Amino acid sequence: MLFWVRNLAKNNLRMNTTIESARTAARIDELRRRALAQIISPSDSYKGRAVLIELGELDSAPGVQTAPELLEATILAFIARGRRARRIQKQLYRLFRARVAAGELGKYEQFVQVLQYAIHDPSQLEGLYFHSAFATLDQQAIWTDIASVVQRLELVGKDVFLNSGTLLGVVRDKELIAHDDDVDLAIRLDASSAEQAVAQWKKTREKLQEAGIVPERNPKNPGTMQIKSAGVYNIDLFPAWVSEGRVYVYPHTCGDLSEDQVFPLVICETTGLKIPKDAEAMLTVNYGDGWRQPDPGYQFNWSRANRRFAAFKQGLTAAA
Repeated sequence: MLFWVRNLAKNNLRMNTTIESARTAARIDELRRRALAQIISPSDSYKGRAVLIELGELDSAPGVQTAPELLEATILAFIARGRRARRIQKQLYRLFRARVAAGELGKYEQFVQVLQYAIHDPSQLEGLYFHSAFATLDQQAIWTDIASVVQRLELVGKDVFLNSGTLLGVVRDKELIAHDDDVDLAIRLDASSAEQAVAQWKKTREKLQEAGIVPERNPKNPGTMQIKSAGVYNIDLFPAWVSEGRVYVYPHTCGDLSEDQVFPLVICETTGLKIPKDAEAMLTVNYGDGWRQPDPGYQFNWSRANRRFAAFKQGLTAAA
């Protein structure tokens, strides 16, 4: 009898949770539609602040956090309230990643089209960056741009190579990862310790800023640089160095590989650009043994990485 009562209670709990989730989803959809209608045809009766508060409360509901539908509703409600679109850049990027993780890139692109159609004043979109997955871009044009960037970088550093997700794409897929939206490069610094790497990374940034290759403003993560590209994608640059025969590439390889596993660099048959000598070994360090299997929802463990590179990160903070 007790067993039956417990099962009944569990079933009721599941049913109530399902019903509540359905109600939450329906409410989010309603608020999304209202916000879109307000953007297309503004009305003084629209309570934008109240809508944003309610969406914030719904964000704490079970299973709702980072849900694409909630993110879309929040983005639309923010714009419907009359705020500049560029202020929702973070939420737009979260939406992009959420759709990618769910294998729904087409829905992200559809939402962008709706957003662009609904907003009548083009100036309201100023400063807003729409992420474009490589699946929709001319990859040959990208490689031509990257080759030009690498040539300029090599005037400052002695070795520049494809890194992280870009390296994963060219090794595993023989092309850029379809759902990715940035190019990753690494540059070898003339350093043999974390302390020297900090000083050289700072000098490298200054030289690249003087050359107009990177923006004058520093990124939130001082361990990376964002390079200006010729297209609608980002180019992220990461530091690499060798200490006592071991290779360090922030933020994934922390002495895990020997120098002769990485250098001298070799030419990638797909791109004609340089990659680590044993690229598969570096990918295993970065992504684990399962790197050959695509995983659109993969999330890099930044907390672990920053612990491993603590001396480097602390040095950067002190030098800022």
